[in-house]
Amino acid sequence: MDEERIKHAVLAAIEHTAVTRAIADAVTQVVASSKSESMLPPPVMSEPPPPPAQGATKGTQRLLTKIVLGDILDDSILGARPQDRAFPLRLFFGELGTLLADDSDDGPRAQIADHAFTLASGLNFFLRATMDPEAKVRVGLEVSRQLYEVASAAKMDGDMVAKAAPLLATIMNNELERVKLEAVDHVKVFDSNLHERTESSDASSSRIVRPASFLARVSANNAVKAKAQVVT
Repeated sequence: MDEERIKHAVLAAIEHTAVTRAIADAVTQVVASSKSESMLPPPVMSEPPPPPAQGATKGTQRLLTKIVLGDILDDSILGARPQDRAFPLRLFFGELGTLLADDSDDGPRAQIADHAFTLASGLNFFLRATMDPEAKVRVGLEVSRQLYEVASAAKMDGDMVAKAAPLLATIMNNELERVKLEAVDHVKVFDSNLHERTESSDASSSRIVRPASFLARVSANNAVKAKAQVVT
């Protein structure tokens, strides 16, 4: 699968969300511009992601490396040791690579692999593509929703995700100009000024079971631009 097909696959995968039109417009512009010039930076290979499924080709391995961002993530992340602050992020990307390498054709594992592909491809768009700042914020929020979708579906360790999420938000904030994303994994009580419940939430409960997206704030004054979705 080449870059063009990945881009169209991600566009199709996020088509059902509430922010469809804004994201789709941004992605369409990126796809159009990429026809004449590739938007991927020259690969700088670091530690590769987990080995692909048995029988995978070298091309599949290269693609997996790009999808898991193995060619652009800093060595301090890919080579992090247990005592390093970035270690939870290394664990997260390791698990994401394992999910992407799963070759199940159907069933729950295949569905989780699809979620993982949407997340990884969305991250690639966010970190590699040039787009309108407002559209980039919306893409970033959608990526954060996919992060928690994958973590929940794959039953990832909650403590690991809670430590990895703010590190990922920090990386994503390097791509934003006037807005910053913020993980809310540490918050346990619902605050209507900061959070909004998902459809599956218990509207009568104030206890946050798990986050479902990042919070977005305006960098200049710390005002809330987009509330974090949470499950109560």
